[in-house]
Amino acid sequence: MTMRRTAATATTTGVLALGLLLAGCTSGGAGDADDAGSGGSAGGSGSTASGEGTFDDLASCDDVGSALGGVVDGLELRDDSTFSGDQANCQWATPTTEATDAADVTAIVVLAQRQDFSADDISAQTSQIEGTQGVETVDDSRVGAFGGQAFSQTVTQQGITASASTILSPHGLIAVTATGAGDAAPLSTDETLDAAYGLFD
Repeated sequence: MTMRRTAATATTTGVLALGLLLAGCTSGGAGDADDAGSGGSAGGSGSTASGEGTFDDLASCDDVGSALGGVVDGLELRDDSTFSGDQANCQWATPTTEATDAADVTAIVVLAQRQDFSADDISAQTSQIEGTQGVETVDDSRVGAFGGQAFSQTVTQQGITASASTILSPHGLIAVTATGAGDAAPLSTDETLDAAYGLFD
């Protein structure tokens, strides 16, 4: 079952390539933007930022789960989840006692990175991401209120469908992805976007 659960969350993490691209292409004094799963710290100054568009209250994957509300109810936090310094890769999946094969597995993955982004950074990232196949730029007054940008993506691969939303704010990046078997993910991109907003202060 571990292999099946890993397959489901691997598809989820694959959809998060958008978030990883945003995190990996940034620069400007925030340190190395390693994969959030590495457990490293970006060393950015986002942890001291204030105002809308911050997520300073998050200090563990348990905090992230609480902020997500009912989105992860009934799922269990995977042991390989990490929250270290300014980066997080938090993964929840259907408990092994309730899943007999991959078709029974639902997974939610949250990628977060605290890092300061200037308006020019956000504009440059938006221009780059808009050309990525399958990625849609989301016009939303909530992210516009703090000068950020949101993106969404839906992918079906090997019978598993994942929907993902990514928010790039002046103080960091949050991406939420939901994965399940079949032609529809357990959450729509609108729902993953709402969940992502729940993680901001």
